[in-house]
Amino acid sequence: MNPDLRYAGIEYDDVANGIGLGAVFFTQGCPHQCPECQNPQTWSKDGGIKFTDSVLDQLMQYYYDIQYASRLTLSGGDPLANPELTYRIIFKFKTIFPQKAVWLYTGYKFEDFAFNVPATQNEALIQKIVRLCNVIVDGKFEIDKRDITLQFMGSSNQRIIDVQKSLKSNQTVLWNDMNGGNT
Repeated sequence: MNPDLRYAGIEYDDVANGIGLGAVFFTQGCPHQCPECQNPQTWSKDGGIKFTDSVLDQLMQYYYDIQYASRLTLSGGDPLANPELTYRIIFKFKTIFPQKAVWLYTGYKFEDFAFNVPATQNEALIQKIVRLCNVIVDGKFEIDKRDITLQFMGSSNQRIIDVQKSLKSNQTVLWNDMNGGNT
C-alpha cells in the first residue's frame, strides 16, 4: 500500500449523501478548489489523516454491524483525484457487500472519464472505479448556482448520474429517485 495515502475523515450513520443509511468516506486532495466549498480542509493532498489497513477494516466493520446500512458514499476532496485510495476502498466494499450501493461525488464531468479509452494508468484506474459505482454526482460546486432545494447536490450545474444504466447505454443517464433507491 502507498504509505502516502491520506483521507479527511469518515462520517457514519449518514442520511444526507445518498439514498438510505450509510457512511461517507472523505478523501483528501482536490484540484478544483471551488469558491465557498463546504470542505476546504480537504483540498491539500498533504492534509488529513494517514490511511491504514485498520481504517479500511473499521469502515467495513460498520457494514457488518449495521447490516441495514445500504450504501457507501465517497466525497472529499475529490475521490477521483485520489484514485489509488478510492479504488482500494470501493473494490473491497463491493467485494464484501456487492448488493450495497456506492455513491461518489466528483468535480469532474462524467463524460470526461466514463466513456473514453484510457490513455494513462490513472485514467484506467478511474474507469475501474466508475464501473463499481452505482451513482455519481458530477460537476464542480458553483456558488452562483447554489440551490439548497436540490436533493444530493449543492449547485444546479451538478448532475446525479445512474452509472450502470449509463455504461450499458454508452450515454449519460440521469438518476431517477423513483426507482426506490436500488441504484
